[in-house]
Amino acid sequence: MLGDDPDATARVALGIGKAQARRRRVAVGDLLGEAAPIQSLVRDDLPHGLTDSFAYGVSMTKIAYPVEGAGELFVMPSGTEPIDYDEMLPNSRWRRLASGFREVGALLVLAAPASAPRVEELASAMDGAVLVGEMVPRKLPVSQVLAGVRVPRPSRLEPPAAAAVAEHPSTVAPVEAVESTTSVWLRRLAAPLIILPLVGFVFWLAMRPQADGPTRPTMPPRDTTPNAPQVGLTPTAGATTGAADSLAAADTTRPPGALASAVVNPGDSARAAAWAVSFRSYNTPAGAILSLHNSRNVLPAATYAPVQQQGARWYLVVAGAFPTRRGADSLLAAIRARRDPDADPVSVVQLPYAFLVHERVAARDAARLIGQLVERGHPAYGMRQPNGTINIYVGAFESPSQAALFSDALQASGLTPTLAFRLGRVF
Repeated sequence: MLGDDPDATARVALGIGKAQARRRRVAVGDLLGEAAPIQSLVRDDLPHGLTDSFAYGVSMTKIAYPVEGAGELFVMPSGTEPIDYDEMLPNSRWRRLASGFREVGALLVLAAPASAPRVEELASAMDGAVLVGEMVPRKLPVSQVLAGVRVPRPSRLEPPAAAAVAEHPSTVAPVEAVESTTSVWLRRLAAPLIILPLVGFVFWLAMRPQADGPTRPTMPPRDTTPNAPQVGLTPTAGATTGAADSLAAADTTRPPGALASAVVNPGDSARAAAWAVSFRSYNTPAGAILSLHNSRNVLPAATYAPVQQQGARWYLVVAGAFPTRRGADSLLAAIRARRDPDADPVSVVQLPYAFLVHERVAARDAARLIGQLVERGHPAYGMRQPNGTINIYVGAFESPSQAALFSDALQASGLTPTLAFRLGRVF
């Protein structure tokens, strides 16, 4: 959690912590320096904190203070020593702490100044950063930005009644002064009420669309019937379906059909691993990336793909790659049996195309390459070939025109996307 306003940054961190503490253990750490919203939850007068743990080896269990009435939420104050950001933020201990929290299913949230030196190294050791306010750390890679939260700014215009009191205090009626004072306090009280809903609204990354954004596309109905017809990703009734609509959204200079002719293995269409399971759609890539991060260990070949729906671009999370529908039906049933709220499947879909980014990679190197791509924000996954090597793909698409929505973004990031029918078994 990186922000230019300590109070707002701390409130957003606590909002995220409270939301997640309903179902798992969460620790919110103060690297802002005695941020009031966090400090107020600590009952000790001189509490040990993060600086004491890093400087003197105080146990983390002794600096984590439970928050009464907030489930499994704990706060870790900044500590009794000033924070030396140059020394503390790049410390390798953060990576070990993050790994330890991840292994037991807990969540570590750190609130730090966006302007702190070497803050990008802290973000790298964690799973990324949520930006609060307008400041963006200069050296922070875009792939490590999970979301952004805008903080409402108080109006600079002084209320008329308040201005009148200042200029002519003896001529203003008392009731007007009372009304002015009341409005000021109402605005102050409203600020946290605005910030906290933004946490659930933005950080959990478009679990539903923004209030003034496009309407969520209607997803295909749940269907587990073995011989049910194919479920496509076509726009719902009333959506924009003009000529070359999808291609125009991606690149108006590419002639229609150019990408379709670039499929490198057209002869493999009959044996493509086309069948998959679709999940939620998100209105930002960051929302889809966070969903994949939370479910990557339980969903095979998890990825996402942009879809043009109702005149807006959405990002559909999918998993699985099977040559027959039976494999996708089995995956759908297994996921539903787990009843995981973070992995709620929608239906079986047919997505034969993907971008091939590495071909015939040795199995011992595949996990490393996939990990590097994922760290850069690319939804990569591997497919094992008959000879034992691994093909690494990004995305999964119903058609070449849908793939065109993604190709420009991959090229801008330095990849050379090659459209192909995806082949093999899930790695």
